[in-house]
Amino acid sequence: MTVPQPGTAEAVSGSRWRSPLAGRRFDTTVEVRPEEATAIKELGVDNLRRLRRHDASAPGWRVIRRLLRPIDTVNAGLDSPPTPHRRRAMSDAVAVLLVRSAELGRTFWGWTTEEWVYLLGRDQPEFCRHAPAWAGDEVRPYLAAHAYLVGSFNEFHAMGGFHRLRLCWRIFGQDRVNREIARVRAVLAQWGYQLGREDDTLLPMVVCQLFLFNRSPHLEDLSTELFDRFRSDRMLQGARLNTLYAAQRAIASLGICDPPRLRTGADSTRATGGAPVWEQWVNRWHETSTLPPRVRGQTRSNLLRVGRWLAAERPEDADPSDWTRKTCAAWGAALERMRVGDYVQRTVGLGDRLGKPMEASTKPRSTGGFG
Repeated sequence: MTVPQPGTAEAVSGSRWRSPLAGRRFDTTVEVRPEEATAIKELGVDNLRRLRRHDASAPGWRVIRRLLRPIDTVNAGLDSPPTPHRRRAMSDAVAVLLVRSAELGRTFWGWTTEEWVYLLGRDQPEFCRHAPAWAGDEVRPYLAAHAYLVGSFNEFHAMGGFHRLRLCWRIFGQDRVNREIARVRAVLAQWGYQLGREDDTLLPMVVCQLFLFNRSPHLEDLSTELFDRFRSDRMLQGARLNTLYAAQRAIASLGICDPPRLRTGADSTRATGGAPVWEQWVNRWHETSTLPPRVRGQTRSNLLRVGRWLAAERPEDADPSDWTRKTCAAWGAALERMRVGDYVQRTVGLGDRLGKPMEASTKPRSTGGFG
């Protein structure tokens, strides 16, 4: 059966993004044919990886041509530096997809979400456990791009250690993605958000998650309903959820969607910071501490600041029970280098102090409960 590649492509208008598979026709038969499985086995790993000694004239290549065409097309359309290291990773990604198709008896066109998650792994160690030994760490991001473009996989919000900005760069193009993020950042900078600073990493992470889920790198395609779904389905938590709120405010000011609805009363938004497990510990301390309310509030604010630093610099230490002397030393060193406005939720009111070195008298308070 030969049909147009299903709906991963954007409508094309001017400089709008277009899937590399758009407008092409592929044989999307899900079943791996017996002769294809045999060809994959006979070609062997060295050939499938297209190593220097591979046999480009082996007859098996013609047999699996319909499997190669879409994944080679994706590789050719990615925005990736043409270095030997990257080319090796891209070729290995193709080999992994072919080997896995033969193992499952089904082509990548028909893999389930669970099968893609198994292949990609929820983090790098899990990927290494499931992938062939010859597939290095650098292969995983390219497999993610294939999952997105060929497999219509879109569950990156449920996965842990994934560099969403780089994935968006590869799929949608670095210049296009950076331009759209800069539009949001410019608005937030005018409003005094730390998210408006160029060294912030939270805004690109959240905006890219929106782009990936929406299958479009254009702000104009972000709807109010999309933001509502991210909240109702709890796709983001902690500092990322607050970033979503700020991003929606900025995008609404551009006339693209409605502003976020303010919550009041017991459900109103509180300051957040870092991973959920960090916030849970901080809030538990805040609710049980016998310190005066004002002191508890200030200490909570400082601890959440530590949480934002952890999220940006040491996400593996998000659980306080995992902290070691080395973690404490790293925080102490970061505190010595810290400037006014770093890792705070909002920078309104800091005025011309923003970006200046912190005064020594303020640093002990910023350690929160770590003394």
